[in-house]
Amino acid sequence: MTNGREFDQPAAYEIRVKGILDPSWSDWFGGFRVTVQDDETILVGRVIDQSDLHGLLGKINDLGLSLISMSRLPEAEIGVDQDLDPGLPVFSQPSERSFER
Repeated sequence: MTNGREFDQPAAYEIRVKGILDPSWSDWFGGFRVTVQDDETILVGRVIDQSDLHGLLGKINDLGLSLISMSRLPEAEIGVDQDLDPGLPVFSQPSERSFER
């Protein structure tokens, strides 16, 4: 059993949705790579933590897209497979929290 902190770290994800999105949506999805396969759109990129993952899923919901699958990509693949380049953009939604001192 883990303490769950592993999910509070940056991680790469592949998210499949029903429908076709143009690759120009990449910017709106925080730089996630957007590709089309048949009648599905595949988003691949990194999030900095679970909060950002929920923000990304919220954007998918806002567009009314049907989620087909979401897979956390194994760390072993990150940086080894050129498809999962360690330079993948990291999705980060602006935080409403402010920690000013």
